Amino acid sequence: MIYNIRTYNCVPRMLNKYLEIFENYAMPVNNKHGFKLIGYFISDIGPQNQIVHIWEYKDLNEFNAMKKKRAADPAWSDFRDRTAGMVADQEDKIIGVKICKDDQDILLSTQFGKCIRFKSKKLRLFKGRSSKGIKGIQLKDKDKVISLSILDNTQINVKNLAKDKKIKNADDRYILSVTENGYGKRTSYLDYRVTNRGGKGIIGIINSPRNGNIASSLVVNDTDEIILSTDKGSIMRCAVKEIRIAGRNTQGVRIKKLSGVEKVVSVIKIEDNIK
Repeated sequence: MIYNIRTYNCVPRMLNKYLEIFENYAMPVNNKHGFKLIGYFISDIGPQNQIVHIWEYKDLNEFNAMKKKRAADPAWSDFRDRTAGMVADQEDKIIGVKICKDDQDILLSTQFGKCIRFKSKKLRLFKGRSSKGIKGIQLKDKDKVISLSILDNTQINVKNLAKDKKIKNADDRYILSVTENGYGKRTSYLDYRVTNRGGKGIIGIINSPRNGNIASSLVVNDTDEIILSTDKGSIMRCAVKEIRIAGRNTQGVRIKKLSGVEKVVSVIKIEDNIK
């Protein structure tokens, strides 16, 4: 037998509410898929209330099979959404804050080159500021979100882009992706299709050994200028129109030549009021 001990840190004043939701929503799903909770206890010592669960499994194969079935159950997703913001994550941090409207889209980009675009109205509107929120993109091991962008929704049918060049040039907005090794490209924002929130995302740029991980991703147009900064204190200013346009699943071209182990750490767009 295998015994799995799981510890959760509830944010202040959320312990009783979490336990109530766990009992009414999580346990029926766990029982349905064969999970066996043999005991749990709580502790109110310290700044956060701890909950410790002890689960029993026959073997790892059984555990993985049950976990996979539970993850596909809508009732489990409902439980996760109801408890969003109640359990603290010590490794999580804010990477961006933007104002958005219901008719706009959210674009999240990760350091491994993945990105996801979904409608902002798919995000739940929480009543309190202390809420943790819900999942925007499913990350692979060691991957992390590096940028948040807001896009105006478009009524153009993406399926017609390859056939109609006029549609392709209907908007001059691009997603500029820059890697830590100084390479990058810009891709039409229309190439980033709208999907459901919480998916694995699509390739925005290839993080090959030549490119390294992605340092920044932002929305730009032909008239913009950017400033690249490195961890050695070097900076470079360049016009966006000088950077090649390429598809999503490409590596891009060199934007800045780096020396030795130097890495790009920041890319910002120069705003109109400071040009």
